[in-house]
Amino acid sequence: MFLNNLKQHYDRLSVNEQEVIDYLMRQEEVENITLKAIANELFISSSTVIRACKKLGYQTYNELRYDLRLSKELKKNQAKLEYNSFEQLKEQLHVEFEHTLSILSEQDFQIFADKILEARRIFCIGVGSSYMPMTDFNRKLKLINIWTNDYFEQFSIERIKDIVTPQDVIIVFSLGGKSKDVNNSILQAKRHGATVLTITTLGNYLLSKISDHMIFVYDAPKKRKNLRSRLMFNLVGNLLFEVILTEQQRRSSR
Repeated sequence: MFLNNLKQHYDRLSVNEQEVIDYLMRQEEVENITLKAIANELFISSSTVIRACKKLGYQTYNELRYDLRLSKELKKNQAKLEYNSFEQLKEQLHVEFEHTLSILSEQDFQIFADKILEARRIFCIGVGSSYMPMTDFNRKLKLINIWTNDYFEQFSIERIKDIVTPQDVIIVFSLGGKSKDVNNSILQAKRHGATVLTITTLGNYLLSKISDHMIFVYDAPKKRKNLRSRLMFNLVGNLLFEVILTEQQRRSSR
């Protein structure tokens, strides 16, 4: 499955190779995009495209293009669902959960748990529709006596860089990572030595470059987008909290 390959190998791609994949994911009819068209559009060589394909586990560009087309068709079919009945809504939510669970790995969660438990302080960031799952996760951390605060306004997010240290961890909940002001504030805090952990959607290029570690959720085109996006964040937040709690108890019993 294209999404699994992307999730597993995205960090292996160079900047130009990531640009190739991001470009292909934006195309409506990827099956009609040729190697020459990509090279002309992005001002890169065809060999760069081939290297990107091979790093994602595909022997040829055609293999990647075929797999990506199937993935896009799945998204389109999901987007066409009408939410005029309770059963249809349940089915769509089931698909969302299934896809998100399929790309989660225990190793990612363990890395997050270790970094959080070893941190001096936690700074949780979430704006827009990411605010609610972020504050819920922040509240849970407080329940197990972890120093943590939530930040959802740009003014307060900007202040993090002035107080953060290399012993601190920043946890970012973000769907698209398109806020330049927020991203810039996170980058400045990272330059002061803080570790950045991000929970976001696949293909989030900007936050991928800023973050030290990532956990991805699946975000297909759909109606009531904010509702389901929050549900995927809540799913990851609840699972991550359970991993943290288990690890905390394990350490205390040594």
